[in-house]
Amino acid sequence: MKILFTDLDGTLLDDNKDISAEDMSAVRKMIAAGHKFVMTTGRPLTSVKKLASRYGFLEAGFYLVSFNGGLIYDCGERQAILTRYIPVDEVKAIMDAAHACGMHAHTYSGDLVVSEYETEQLKTYCRLMQMDYVVVKDIREYYGQFINVVVKPPIKVNIITPFDHSSLESFRAEMRKTTAGKLFDVFSKPEMLEFSHMKSNKGDAVRFMADFYKVPMADTIAVGDEENDCPMIEAAGIGVAMANASPVVRNVADYVTERDNNHSGIAEVIEKFVFNGK
Repeated sequence: MKILFTDLDGTLLDDNKDISAEDMSAVRKMIAAGHKFVMTTGRPLTSVKKLASRYGFLEAGFYLVSFNGGLIYDCGERQAILTRYIPVDEVKAIMDAAHACGMHAHTYSGDLVVSEYETEQLKTYCRLMQMDYVVVKDIREYYGQFINVVVKPPIKVNIITPFDHSSLESFRAEMRKTTAGKLFDVFSKPEMLEFSHMKSNKGDAVRFMADFYKVPMADTIAVGDEENDCPMIEAAGIGVAMANASPVVRNVADYVTERDNNHSGIAEVIEKFVFNGK
């Protein structure tokens, strides 16, 4: 049995946010053969579950790694098998720092995106993720009201800049003065920086699932295109960069696909590494 971990945007999904018929056929072929298929993303669980439902992936053999590894969900059992939280006070400090720099910041609560400010970035993000949002006065008070009932401590905080990418690089460098060794940070897009639990990264998700399901690391395959995919590409037995991947991803991959995300690159990976070209 092999486990294939694939990023979504720019990898499994084409530029229209669809999965090609050829990729779908290859995925179904590997599931029928008894392998496991894991959609691995920085998206919140609510968003990726909608995508999984759209393509009929909410069944045995399919898994969702959301929040860049903060939550791992078994589609067949319809339940989480791992969740990693971060303290509300840490989230508040990062959000305050972001707002002071003129950047948008939000976290999550169940099916909601939670922010202290209503910004254009918040509206755009929620529209793309197909999620509702709530604006609260103080995130600590909001979570404190429900912490022992339905809402767990947040899993991740997102910073979205209205400026150029260098503004986020400067923000990350400043935040690392207090978050280094406590929180994991990564760019999921040039305009988006994420902070989460130290083990909430796609590489730890690969290692966790391989151990949980007793699959040798040599039988794990990971595919991606952006910086937040590097940990899983480096961790997997075979790390693959899409043809459209950024240079940083190509540099850590064992293989770069001939086809990009708009031309069924995942089908290429499945045939070459899951079925060994047979």
